[in-house]
This record gives sequence, structure tokens and C-alpha cells, in this order.
Amino acid sequence: MRLGSVLLLLSLVASPASAERRIALVVGNAGYQNITPLANAQNDATLIAETLRSVGFALVGGTAQVNLDKPAFDKAVQTFGSQLIGADVALFYYAGHGVQTRGSNYLVPVSANPVREADVDFQMVDVALILRQMEGSGTKLNLVILDACRNNPFGGRGLRSSESGLAQIRAPEGTLLSYATQPGNVALDGAGNHSPYSQALSETMRKPGLDVFQTFNQVGLSVKRATGGAQQPWVSSSPIDGAFYFAGQGGQEVATVQPQPSRPQPSPPPQTSASRVPDNPPGLAQRALAFVANDMVRSEGSSAQYLDYARQSIDEQVDYYGKLTPRAQVLKDKERYVARWPVRFYRLRTETIRTSCDEGKSTCRVDGIVDFNLSNPTDGRKSSGASSFEFGIRFGPDGGRIFHESGKIIPAQSRR
Repeated sequence: MRLGSVLLLLSLVASPASAERRIALVVGNAGYQNITPLANAQNDATLIAETLRSVGFALVGGTAQVNLDKPAFDKAVQTFGSQLIGADVALFYYAGHGVQTRGSNYLVPVSANPVREADVDFQMVDVALILRQMEGSGTKLNLVILDACRNNPFGGRGLRSSESGLAQIRAPEGTLLSYATQPGNVALDGAGNHSPYSQALSETMRKPGLDVFQTFNQVGLSVKRATGGAQQPWVSSSPIDGAFYFAGQGGQEVATVQPQPSRPQPSPPPQTSASRVPDNPPGLAQRALAFVANDMVRSEGSSAQYLDYARQSIDEQVDYYGKLTPRAQVLKDKERYVARWPVRFYRLRTETIRTSCDEGKSTCRVDGIVDFNLSNPTDGRKSSGASSFEFGIRFGPDGGRIFHESGKIIPAQSRR
């Protein structure tokens, strides 16, 4: 079995000390069809998606999911739940209209048009559904961020009993919920390009040295100051085991849920990179690591999205498992692979990574070992194990392209 260029380096986006997998679903609904559109929800979601990517999260769909109708919203949540299997940290962010009815919170797809209260079950997305996807995944930490506490847009059209803002949710074990404002209150959409909450959240997530509780506390203080006290974010949390840092602890570039003491601790940047070849040109090595990290984000998305990306990232001729192969033939092989395995997860063994770069040729090679977990929900097939991999990347004016790819399955008795 060949593991294509999907066998890449997600953990390089996170701390080199851990192979932690961070998965996020970011949704921004602004272009409502039957109620007042929102000025900033799409911008807010795009901002947060970019921020999360920069601190090590793989995004469902590869980017913010915007202007989702009910079927698309349901599909995104289902995909989120599937991709959380084997992940360490799950994060859901939503910007858009939200309503509460009978003590439950509903997120509003752009197609929603209820004429009676009972319609919410069929036209909207219950936040409890998203929490259940997280609870059943085995993740260590779940984060739910709701920038959705706006006025009930259906107040005169069938949801008169709905109250303003969102209701407080009891946080399940290992879960932190952050509201853009206090439960029952209404958040501001913002006068600029972003809501006060999303702006503060983006800025604070990028600050190193803040654990998850300090992060949301600072977000709350920033929003309170920016709105003159009119809006005060709110956090609900159950006990959380360990510490989590969005963007660095004690000088690390990106820190994570604290690793077990038995794991080796790397030297922090900028003294070294994840490379085991200290003489590599830092600029080129960093470009290579950024390239493969982005490739990993794309590879765990939908098959169609990954294949579209692969068409742009593969060189015209590839040394493909020992044979010079045209791009079209490589793509056919990858099409067969993703058709066989629609759901794909990978965990890099960080300590095995080696890189070497040739500045004169603008090329880098990256190799190591990765654990994989593959499944096909249609027929129930599953496959898991470990594989070696090696990639060659050539950089040009239009970015990087893969010119070499190889690897092989490691027999179970040889894995350590």
C-alpha cells in the first residue's frame, strides 16, 4: 500500500515536542437568505481560521467554512466528528446568528426560515450535537467558541418565545466553552471589519506564554475595554487535565498540551529547527517545513479538496516510489488511494524527522516515520500502522512542488 504525499508533518505546525493533533471546524455565516445578513461573521471566521492554522490546527475543509445552509452545516459537523478520532485537541468556532429556544442553543444556517418553534430542530444546528461529536472522540481537550450571541432575528416570525442571546451550557468533561458575551446577553457585530470578540481572540491566541484560561481571560478584558463594558465575554469550563497553550510556553514557537515527561524536549527556535541537519539553510528549511505542514492540512480534508490541491503541488515529473512518473499518472494513483480511504489521519513521529536542503538548487528533502489510521465508512474497512516516508520539494517563484516521493509500510514487529 502506498501512502501518498498525505503522510506529512502536521505536528511541525505544533510543538516539536509533541505529535499532538489539533483539529478545528470554523464556521462563519453572514449571507442569510431570509433574515438580515451580518456584516462581519464571514470576516471573523476567516480571521480565526487563519489564526488557528498559524498555531498548529488542521482545519476541516482546509479553511473557514462560510455561508453554510443546513445540509452543508450538517455535513461539516459530521466530517468534524470523523476527523476527531485519534486527535488530541478539538476546537469549534462559530460566527453568525444564534438563538436559544427552551433552554437550548441553535446555530442558524443561511437557509433557515422557521415559521414555528418546532422548525428549529430541522432547520438549525443544535450546539449539543457538536458537543456530542467531541465527547465521543476521545480528545484530551475540547474548545467551543460561540461568537453568536446576537438578537433573535426571528422574533416576529415564529420564534417569539425565544430569548435574547444564548443559554448557558453545562461543559462536559475536558471541555471549555467561550461565549462572546454573558449567557442571555447580546454580542456586538462590530463597526469595523471584525467583531470586538474575534479581533481580541485572534490577537490573544497568538501571544506566547498564555495557557488556555489566561487566553480567554485576556480576551474578556480586551472586549470589555473595547466596548466600554457593554459586552463581557463569558467562559464555562469543566476540570481540564494538564495545560494547553495556543502559541507557545516559555519561548517555544508553538506549545501544546504538555507532553509526558518521558518525551524528549527539543531546543526552542531560533537556535534549531525540526531538522537534524544543523547546517541546513534556515530559510529554505523553514519553507520546506511550512510546505509539508500545509500539505498535511490539505490531506486530511475531503478527497475532492485534497486532489485539487495535489494537482497544483506535484511536479510535472516525479521520482515516484523509484520510478520517474508523469504528474497525470501520480494523480490517478492518489485518486485510487483517497477513493479507497475517504477518512485519513496521520501522526508524525517527531523524533524521526530529518531534513537536508540544497540552497543552490532550491530543493529540500524531508524523511521520517508516520503512524496512520485510515477508514472507509461506506464498507467499514479500516487500516492502521506505521510507514516511512521521504519527500523532495523544489521551490520556485510559484511556491513548492513535490519532485520525489517514496515510503514503505513498517512491519508491526519492527515498530518501536
